[in-house]
Amino acid sequence: MATIARDLRGPVYRAELRGSWATAVLFRVPSLPLVWLCTRLGIGPMAVTFAALVVALSLPVQAATMPLGWAVWTVAISGAFFHVLDCTDGTLARVTGRSSRRGGDLDFLIDMAQWGMLYLAIGMLADRTLDTGAFWTAVAAFAAWLRLYARTVRDRLADPTAQAPESSALTLKNFVPRFVSGLSGLLPFLALSGGNLWLAVLFLVVYAALDVGEALLPLLHAAPE
Repeated sequence: MATIARDLRGPVYRAELRGSWATAVLFRVPSLPLVWLCTRLGIGPMAVTFAALVVALSLPVQAATMPLGWAVWTVAISGAFFHVLDCTDGTLARVTGRSSRRGGDLDFLIDMAQWGMLYLAIGMLADRTLDTGAFWTAVAAFAAWLRLYARTVRDRLADPTAQAPESSALTLKNFVPRFVSGLSGLLPFLALSGGNLWLAVLFLVVYAALDVGEALLPLLHAAPE
């Protein structure tokens, strides 16, 4: 367990504190006992990654089929548990020396799928709570598309020679963008918004739109041809 806990002193966790602080604070430490358990049981990081995929895919199913009073809690808890599993597979891969390009790619793809499933689940909960048909589900789906589009834009416009934002020093100038970006780890708890779930969905739209805007910033600084 002491060996596993030393991962918190590594560069990955330090970068996570700067770029994804909510995940680092809320989910990274609780994942350590799970990492220990996996090493004892011989469970590999890829198995944990696929378990996270099952949790992600279950989110809209829970939102649609469970009694509403239970669904809001199960979606929030399952969304949080996904983050714990997402932390677990990475730490497990590092401490067991089983990191791989394929594992990293798969982890990324499942992480992106999870955001889509979570956004849909929150929209579905809003529709069930407010009896609005599928309106807020559609709005949440648009927010999910915006988030995925932001990642596409970011990858397309990324400068391969530039330092990753999450690995650069924290300054007053970049504190606010990093703080806002790090809020993503708290999004599962929007399922508990009750009668304000429609506001939660609108927040997802605004949050994703800000992500797109940030991703487009390199275009403003690009030298004219």
